Amino acid sequence: MKKQFRLVSLLGIRPDIIRMGKLLNLLERGQAANGYRHLYVHSGQHYDDSLEGIFHRELGVRRPKFNMGTGRTLKKRAKTGHVYQAGYLFEKTAQMIERLRPDAVLFLGDTNTVLSSIVVAKHNIPVIHVEGGGRSFDWRMPEEKNRIIIDHLSDVIYCYLDRYKQILLAEGVAGHRVVSVGNIIVDALEKFLPAARQRPILRSLGLQPGKYALCTLHREENIENRQILEEKVNGLRQLSRQLPVVFPVMPRVRARLRKYGFTDRLKSPGIILTPPLGFLDFLKLEAEAKMIVTDSGTVQEEALLLGVPCLVTRRSTERPETIAAGASILAEGDLFSNAQRVLQMERHWDRTVLNPLGGSPSERIYEDLLNRIRSGYFAESRCLAMLQENSFVREAYGLTQRSFKRPLPFSEEALCAR
Repeated sequence: MKKQFRLVSLLGIRPDIIRMGKLLNLLERGQAANGYRHLYVHSGQHYDDSLEGIFHRELGVRRPKFNMGTGRTLKKRAKTGHVYQAGYLFEKTAQMIERLRPDAVLFLGDTNTVLSSIVVAKHNIPVIHVEGGGRSFDWRMPEEKNRIIIDHLSDVIYCYLDRYKQILLAEGVAGHRVVSVGNIIVDALEKFLPAARQRPILRSLGLQPGKYALCTLHREENIENRQILEEKVNGLRQLSRQLPVVFPVMPRVRARLRKYGFTDRLKSPGIILTPPLGFLDFLKLEAEAKMIVTDSGTVQEEALLLGVPCLVTRRSTERPETIAAGASILAEGDLFSNAQRVLQMERHWDRTVLNPLGGSPSERIYEDLLNRIRSGYFAESRCLAMLQENSFVREAYGLTQRSFKRPLPFSEEALCAR
């Protein structure tokens, strides 16, 4: 009896659930008809209900079969930081592989959860990466290292845009491993924006459409350095004298504000602090805002699609298409002064730049995955594929094997067939 193909999707944070919602549901529904088994695993990197549970409920995604409990466990152990997180993820990923025996593991994005791909590849299990090829070209960013690591371990990479594919090809990734599909955030907004527009969050917060700013901050470069975080806080205080600022505060950001003594500075009549919000409430706030201030790549893209001008308060971005389209301004300096530039922006830009192929990017990924599963793509030797696609590696391997007097494990005809 033929073994059933097992595909594991390993996600870790709330934007993963937003982006992957439609694809996860496609993979769940298609199991019986297509002869594979799909298992959804969550790393627990985001573990609070406001960062994980509510997103499964609102997006109609079945809860994961397994949760590694990364964030919650490390918090109890008082172990924070990238090294502890990676070590815990490595251990739990190895246990997951032993228990579930996957034939391939799918990851999304650039968080520390994707570092688990190292363990997957070590077990000679194919790695699939959605959101590949994005580069900020800023090596100081932890996410940049994560992107490069997983892209070069992946057997299949799904890129949002052809520009990202060209970056991967320039880095030496073989063309047959890379597919441009469009940005899957498009699927999420198309499905859920009508429901989001009905949410009463503006009334609850005492806001009027088009008369407030929305702010999100979470990146290490903005919240770990006391001076930079103070500059952001002061900029928000200035902006709040001009128009109300809604600031949903992540747990990690709240902890840094408290650590550096900035919490009271944000207790201003014009600043509305909230806990992390569900997807629908946050999407409503995005859609009705006069402007958005963010360091989030996902929010950057959503702002473009929603037609809301955006200040990307970072030194670099892996989403330059939003800047090139004229939907965002990238500036890490004076937040208030840069916000004035954003408020003067015209709201006319091409909203199709994130999905130039049209249609559903999630469905495009799903169909390509099915074709690769049916064709036995994931059962092929990665070593053999590398030999077939790279003449230098082929020559080096041949010399090594001949030096040990071992025969090559394939014919010259098979080697050069591709």
